[in-house]
Amino acid sequence: MKEINITERAKKEIRRIFSQRNSVITLKNDPELTMIVDNFAFDETLGVSDEGPVKETTRILCILATTMATYSKNEFKMFVDAALNVGVKPSEIREVVYQAVPYLGFSSVLCFLQIMNEVFADNDIRTPLHDHATTTRENRYEEGKKIMDQVFGKDVIDRMIQDCPKGQEHIIKYLEGYCFGDFYTRRGLTLQIRELMTFCFLASMGGCESQMRSHALGNKRAGTSKQEIVGAVTAILPYIGFPRALNALNAINDAYSEHLSF
Repeated sequence: MKEINITERAKKEIRRIFSQRNSVITLKNDPELTMIVDNFAFDETLGVSDEGPVKETTRILCILATTMATYSKNEFKMFVDAALNVGVKPSEIREVVYQAVPYLGFSSVLCFLQIMNEVFADNDIRTPLHDHATTTRENRYEEGKKIMDQVFGKDVIDRMIQDCPKGQEHIIKYLEGYCFGDFYTRRGLTLQIRELMTFCFLASMGGCESQMRSHALGNKRAGTSKQEIVGAVTAILPYIGFPRALNALNAINDAYSEHLSF
């Protein structure tokens, strides 16, 4: 069916980044909604994000992270395809999926791992990919603590450890060894990109305002500019809606104000 009233820019963008149009049923049954959404996601928001400091590959990875956090399996498959088409390395896609595990939970991520590998197979990408781990069972806690100190500040992390309620100390150790020691230390993505992916997970999930504020500050410390992180939120806005996007912007505005720190 003809894509009625979809702008030329949106048409070109859709054809450029996707190997095949995966929303044929939507086009057939709901052309009005498809027109509105496609024009917004593939034209209007690009007028901000593609003219700012967010690279196309980073923008696609942000959307990929969002599709997992919103449990959107069809869209995730589309954007794995899109990521490959715009030059994202398979290992980078895999690392975004792995990065989701400590934030979304393994049971939520497993289906996306399977979908990713199916898309890889369709594109003749052999799996398993090369290992990217840099830590061992012996040093993962130490190396994870170093990353936490780097992202949030050593004084902040030491205070968090000191003020941890009795009986909950093991959760802090899990953050050190599992979340940061096993995942943040991996090769394949820079620390800056990992922090941006984490922020996109939190923004997309909703109900994570406290953690989102901390990771907005973490993005700032990792070297992400306010323009870049706002560009990331602009990119994922069509997929998460305005309430969650506005909450994300509130966290960003707080974190990037001159007087605010952890």
